Order: sequence, then C-alpha cells, then structure tokens
Amino acid sequence: MVYRAPVVVFVACVLAALYAFVAHAASVAPSQRPVLQIAALPAITPAPLPDQVVHGGMDAGFAPTGSAYTPNAVETQRWYRLTLSSDWKESSSPVLHFSGATYIRISVFAPPDYRRQELWFAQTDSSARFSRHQLAMELPHDLRAGQPVYVRIAADSFTRQIRAGITDMATYQAQDLTHVRLTTLFSSVQVTMILAALCLWVVLRDRVLAYFIGYSSFMLVYLMLTSGEIYELPVGQLLVPLGTHAPWLFAALSAPLSISFIIEFCELRDITPVAARLLGLMRWPYLVLAPLLCFPFAERVHALASVYNVWFMFTSLWALGTVILAVMRRGRQARFFLIAWTPQVLLTCLRVSQVLLSLDLPRWLEYSFPFSIAFFSIVVTIGLADLSLRTRRERDVAHHLADHDALTGALNRRALVRRLHTGIAEARRQHAPLALLFLDMDHFKSVNDHYGHQVGDACLRAVVEAIGDELRPADWLGRYGGEEFVVALPGANRDNAMAVGERIRHSIETLQVHSRGNTFQTTISIGIANLGGPTDTADDLIARADAALYRAKTEGRNRIVSHELQAPGDQLTRPASPA
Repeated sequence: MVYRAPVVVFVACVLAALYAFVAHAASVAPSQRPVLQIAALPAITPAPLPDQVVHGGMDAGFAPTGSAYTPNAVETQRWYRLTLSSDWKESSSPVLHFSGATYIRISVFAPPDYRRQELWFAQTDSSARFSRHQLAMELPHDLRAGQPVYVRIAADSFTRQIRAGITDMATYQAQDLTHVRLTTLFSSVQVTMILAALCLWVVLRDRVLAYFIGYSSFMLVYLMLTSGEIYELPVGQLLVPLGTHAPWLFAALSAPLSISFIIEFCELRDITPVAARLLGLMRWPYLVLAPLLCFPFAERVHALASVYNVWFMFTSLWALGTVILAVMRRGRQARFFLIAWTPQVLLTCLRVSQVLLSLDLPRWLEYSFPFSIAFFSIVVTIGLADLSLRTRRERDVAHHLADHDALTGALNRRALVRRLHTGIAEARRQHAPLALLFLDMDHFKSVNDHYGHQVGDACLRAVVEAIGDELRPADWLGRYGGEEFVVALPGANRDNAMAVGERIRHSIETLQVHSRGNTFQTTISIGIANLGGPTDTADDLIARADAALYRAKTEGRNRIVSHELQAPGDQLTRPASPA
C-alpha cells in the first residue's frame, strides 16, 4: 500500500525515541562514595522496641551481613544497623534509599536526634520530597564513619529482597527527575491513546475499541500503582486500603480484556478459529483469580500469586503464537498487533521470571516494561485507525454498489429517480432551469446478436465513458434500463441541453468500440425535456423526455429531439419504440 512506508518509518522513529529515553535512564555513573555497611539483628519474637535499639542497647546483637540487602521477615519485624565506611565528604547531603520495598513499611531512626521517620510506598498524608521510585530520605550532611542509622522493616507475608543504598542529594535528584520524566512520558502516551480510542468509540461504538479502552485503562492503573504515582492523585487514597492487592487486582482484570481485544482486533475467529476458541477459554481463570487475589489470605498463600504469574505467561505465549499463525495466514490486523505486542510479551516474561526467582530488577527492565506498553498503545492505535479506514472504505463501497449500476458504473434507476426528485426541488428553490436527456443506443440488439453479450457489455461501458466525458461535475448520469440512459443537467435551459446532447451524439457517432478482436461503431438517439410548471414531477419530466426520444427514433435515429411543453391535461404516451 502507498501509506505503508510512512507508517513503518513513524513506528521506527517512535521506537528509537522511547528506547533513547530508556537507555538514558538506565545508565548509572560509577561512584566513589563511602560504602554502606549493613549489620542485621536476628529476627526474634517479640521484636525489640525502638527505645531498646536506637540508644545502643542492642548493638552487640547486630552482625555484619556482607550484603547490600535488608530483607524483611515473614513472622516478625527486622532491625538493621547501617553505617558508612568513611566520613561523608560530598558537596551535597547523603540520601538513604531502599528499592524493592513496594508496600512494606520502613521506619528509619537517623542522627542527630534519632527521631522515627516512616517510609511507605502508598503514603498520602504528607508532601513527598522525592518520587516513589524508591523509598528515600535525607541524612545529615556531617554523617561520620561508624555513626549508626537504625532501620526497622515491617513483617510481610512475602520475603522481599530490599536493597539499601546511599547517594548524594544532587545525583539522586537528577536520577529521580529522569524517572519522573519517563513515567510521565509513558503515562501520557497511554492516556493520549486511550482518549483517541474513546473518541472513536463515541462515534463508532465498536466493540474492539471498548476492549482496547478497558485493557489499556487497567494497564495504566497497574503501572501507576507499581510506580506509586497514582497515590499522588486524589483517587489514590481510595486504593490505599487494598495495599499490595491493588496492582494484582488491576493486572488480573486487564488480562481477560486483553485476550478479548486480541481475538477481535486480529479477527482470529475467522482466521484461526480453533486457536481463537482455546484462547477465549483462557479468559475465565482470570475472572476467578481476580477476586481471590483481593482477599487477605492471598498474601499468605504464595502459590496463588505464583499460579497467576505462570498462567499469565502461558496465556501470553499462546496468544503470541496464535497471532503469529494469523500473520502467516495473511491477517492484516495481526501484523500490526504482532509488531506492537512482541516486545511487551518478551519483557513481561522477563519481568515475571524476575519476580518468581526473587532477582533484582535491573534499571533497563524497570523502564523497558512501561516503554513496551506505551509502544504497544501507539502501534495498536495506528492499527485501530487502519481498521476504521478499512471499515469506512467498505461502507463507501457498499453505498456505491447500492446506488450504481454494476456493469457501467452509472447511477442505477432507483438512485437516479431519487436524485432527480432532489434536483427538481433544488431547481424550484433557486428558480433555476433543469433539463433531462433520455438516451437510447440505436440497434443495440443487433450488437448482442452479432457479437455476443460480452461485446455488448463492453459497448455499454464505452458509451457511458464517452457520455461522462461531455458532462460537468454537477451533472449526473444514470442507467434507466437495458441500453437506455438518463442525463440530468441542473441549471441548463433548452438550448444548453441541445448543445450538450449534440456533443454527446457526435462523440458516440465517432466512437470506435474495440472488444474481443472486434471493432465497430454505434449511434445514439436523444430526447430532451425541460422542467415545466410548479406541478411538474420527476415522472412527468422523464415521460416527456421519453416521448421526445420516441420521435428521434421514428425520425431516423442518431438525432436529438426536444419535447415542447403541451397544454395541461394532455396525455403523454409513448408507443413501443423501435430498436
């Protein structure tokens, strides 16, 4: 197609631009700062009180971990003692930050007063200084080597690899700003695509658009939950009680909508019916898992989350295979979807594997996943626009076929009469003339008898093309039946109509028809009538032009005759005209 190359170039540019943002965010400069040393207090029940720990009473119980992680425990709180390997000498204050904590509460007791400061992913009761990319707080600028910072990590049903780190304020704010820009970019792209699809749905009310809007909206909420940005919005407070259940819920709800969208958008029921039927059945377990993941016991039953993750990977790979099969069978929409969805499936599998194996989340994967979803939204929106364009073209073709003669392309009789009624009403409103030409090919039956109907059809098409070349854009031509045609000339009086008729007659007379090895000429007879008084109807106009055509036939054919208006009450009759 003509427009395929620009679409490919546009998609490639979008991919390159988003990838550049991700690559920039993933780059981390090497650091020469003091090393953060971590010592852990054994998990004991009951957990020691803060006053026992922060005043040094439990220092003897802390043992070096030799690791950068401060994992939580399932049964009780965990205490950690953080110290620097050397005095802090950077130009800006140190920032203590924790990654991987998600919805686990962290309490930090830092010098000089060791006042408790709460860090929580879904915190909404205070104005945050940093984004929710990591749980972070500023430490004193004069922090010395060996000066302890005590950290209490709340118990949670899942053991998480929480990583503690320390960075100077300037570097952390720069990285935090890059994170905010990227998350805002990806969210803005999705919101824009959702709004575009919503505008299309308001007009078209297409089911595939509804599936796309639902799936993309749930995925947008899920990403904003995992990044924490949704808690900056007023609606975020409503989701705080759900805690870690909130992202599970929206992820589980988005999955069946995505499957429904894939089936409808890629037209899989028509292209791959068996695989599409199986894919459709895979939606129902999500509708069972979604409410189960919201119950409190879901946090304690690790197998439930693992079953969801494994089922999600399986259905994603099955859907990808089905779409690939549809592409192999020349499914047009499936090609758009395959380009859009392949990066997301691969990165989703990597992300789920990282969660199941309790591995660190690398920065490139952290940003690549929302990048793939934003890229998916852009490409699929292009595909939806292409689908709407094809639908409009099919509708236009259907309208054209309903109003036009299949053989010659001229208006059919029904459309011709309808348009003539409209033309007469418009002429009366504007007090303008209107002329009608009734045309009949001479001796056309002999053409069919001598050369055959296929040659006769070619002759009809050639004659229609020749007539059309002599008309204005405002005129219209219709096939009244057989070899009879009608031309309407808005704004034309009798003399104008006679001039147009003569040009048509001469053009047909000199026309050479070539078909199936035969070359021959034909002629045409024309009757002309003009719109009369205020009671003149389309039937009256056609009848007068038909009567004039009969005179042209009886007077020798290959000529034009204009009908003169008769006195009211005269009957317009036409005997059977000669061929």
